[in-house]
Amino acid sequence: MEHEQDLCDLLVQSARETDLSLTESQIAQFMCYLSQLTGWNETVNLTSITRPQDIVIKHFIDSLTALSAHTFLRNAMVVDVGTGAGFPGIPLKIVRCDLKLALIEPSHKKCSFLASVVGLLKLQDVKIFQGTALAYSDENPSLADVVTVRALRFEQIRGHLHRLMASTGLVILYGTTKLSLSEIGKEFVLETEKEFSLPRQSGERVISVLTRRFQP
Repeated sequence: MEHEQDLCDLLVQSARETDLSLTESQIAQFMCYLSQLTGWNETVNLTSITRPQDIVIKHFIDSLTALSAHTFLRNAMVVDVGTGAGFPGIPLKIVRCDLKLALIEPSHKKCSFLASVVGLLKLQDVKIFQGTALAYSDENPSLADVVTVRALRFEQIRGHLHRLMASTGLVILYGTTKLSLSEIGKEFVLETEKEFSLPRQSGERVISVLTRRFQP
């Protein structure tokens, strides 16, 4: 890949700006992920963001902002709804290898990409589910400690999320603006909200952490 060292430097510096430090093995995993993503994207529509520098910031670093907004419990079960090409689930897993991860994605082609990347990166405790969040919940009810939602609108899946979550589970939403009370709905309570400016003036990000209002 062209300018790989420059991309490594960008990744490391951008991670530091979000209070994260990466090991050499994690950097190597991210570079492998980047190479696979750009290669597959030539024939499979994985992401509209195609410049490697933009992928580093707008996908990798963006995904990792949740680690600065919330303290993930060790060995937590994370369910990534509508993961697409693996965001935010795979970047979170690279940095926190103890996390157990389920990637939910309806597209067969994207699931093929996910399976390839998970294998190449030698990620353990990762499940890829081809289908919807509702279908996943039918097979795996109330297991998630954390549900991440980045590519979908919260109101699209809000009604199904309680079926995915443990009673003490929470939802982490990636957005560009703060949530309104009407968006949150009656089923959830806003615990925290943290705003980020992505490196290189790449946009604003808001991480919203929600818990269930009604406990079983």
